[in-house]
Amino acid sequence: MSSSSCQLILASASPRRRELLALLGAQYTCLASPVEDHPAPPPDALVAHLPPLPEPLPVAAHPTLVAWRKAADIGRHHPDAFVLAADTEVVIDGMVLGKPRDADHARAMIRRLAGRAHTVMTGLCLLLPRDAQNDGVLYDGRRALFDLVASRVHFRALSDDEIAAYVALGESFDKAGGYGLQSGGAVLIESIEGSYTNVVGLPLPAVARLLRVAGIEPPIDPVEAYHVWLRSQGKEPAPWPTQP
Repeated sequence: MSSSSCQLILASASPRRRELLALLGAQYTCLASPVEDHPAPPPDALVAHLPPLPEPLPVAAHPTLVAWRKAADIGRHHPDAFVLAADTEVVIDGMVLGKPRDADHARAMIRRLAGRAHTVMTGLCLLLPRDAQNDGVLYDGRRALFDLVASRVHFRALSDDEIAAYVALGESFDKAGGYGLQSGGAVLIESIEGSYTNVVGLPLPAVARLLRVAGIEPPIDPVEAYHVWLRSQGKEPAPWPTQP
């Protein structure tokens, strides 16, 4: 089966990832996987092929491994589809800051980030159809393409009142690290080193690269898609990064 005749599935419930992938002009459907809530031990055959991390993390928390779990969960029911999945983690002091449990937890997370730099990593997995002959890691009868993108985010110094006002917006609770760059959380940030769309949750250049390797040519260049995104958010021109 040719790549042009195969379905592309985004294994995500995130509206941010859906919007970013759409900016590439790709035709796809969305199916969310609950597997992230029930992590299984990492398969040894995959661990050796995971992209290197910019700073140490437990293997089970490797964003690319988590992305593979999501893709594999959806892929089991769709053997002839391309399945794209992503996982984004916020890391500081060697600790992964997941989604906050409640407002107190969100305030504590942001207080920890305030006035400091942290790393945002997004792991990507593109699971190929069962009959695909492309390069990639072969596991359980299917090939997978992996990538990992890391950016450094610098928070400005924040008062407790500023932190409380942001958390009161209610947007912290479904976001790693308790903040969203593309929404009200932009006011917390002083600067970003690296990919902007990575911090949002789907690094467009890396996604486009994986799709091309798999034989799917995105109709819209990721740089052009990035600038469309910035304009839609009212964040053009600089100080936002030149790297999409």
